[in-house]
Amino acid sequence: MAPSDRKARSNGGSPSTNTRLCSNNMKVISFSIFKGGTGKTTSAVNTAASLVQKGKKVLLVDMDQQAQATRYVGIDPDSFPNLYEVFMGTKSPAGAVRQTKLGIDILSSHRLMAAIEEALEPGEETKLAEYLTSLKPSYDFILIDTPPHKAKLCFNGLVAADLVLLPTAAERMAVDGAMDMISYLQGVLWKEHSLYHQEIRVLFTMFRASTNQSLAVVANAQKVWRDNVLSMKIPHSTVFGLSYDKQQPVNIVDPKHPGSMAYDVLADWLIKYEASTN
Repeated sequence: MAPSDRKARSNGGSPSTNTRLCSNNMKVISFSIFKGGTGKTTSAVNTAASLVQKGKKVLLVDMDQQAQATRYVGIDPDSFPNLYEVFMGTKSPAGAVRQTKLGIDILSSHRLMAAIEEALEPGEETKLAEYLTSLKPSYDFILIDTPPHKAKLCFNGLVAADLVLLPTAAERMAVDGAMDMISYLQGVLWKEHSLYHQEIRVLFTMFRASTNQSLAVVANAQKVWRDNVLSMKIPHSTVFGLSYDKQQPVNIVDPKHPGSMAYDVLADWLIKYEASTN
């Protein structure tokens, strides 16, 4: 099944992108796909950094027990407070939020999130959404980095979202992972949790403009998903590995790199999307 046939409502005009301390139309965005190695965490962190650079107040939520987003922004994943404590009920959501040197606030992950994954029961897919309710007035955007597989923590990240972004490497296997995610969202989660307001967009990553494969994969996806495929493409580059190693987003490591500019365009799209929806 394709994503929602609704076109991006931001295409209808040019809404204002004036910065606000916190937005009445704030959006929760889940970066999710049922496949690892597609640039999901890279996209979540670099999009957050680009939004902050544009004056937006951003909370990053690391739901993955591997804690790569937590490490990326310079936080020790074995430190406290963290999201594990929120799920355990020993910290309030606001009490677990940490500030980073990048200007991004984070609910950091911890290796003990694996225990939360095991403890969650069917029907508890809304816990994260409940935790985020009290935090929404303080942010323009909340970005969620989910585990890359069908897991209860991933489902929590999906149910909490207004918009699901599928970072999809420009290769056939990744597109299959995106199709699996879309089918599960529309066939299961939307029905169980009445998520019919939720929208889906496909963000192509690891794009190689010089190869026929990347071009063909994107062209075929556009035939199926039409305007739900975002126009910006994140290029394949070693700069993202360097960015992770330095614990600095690409817009700091190399502001003029095509990857940095692509995430800047994505941030602009999100700001317009946020301003044009209710």
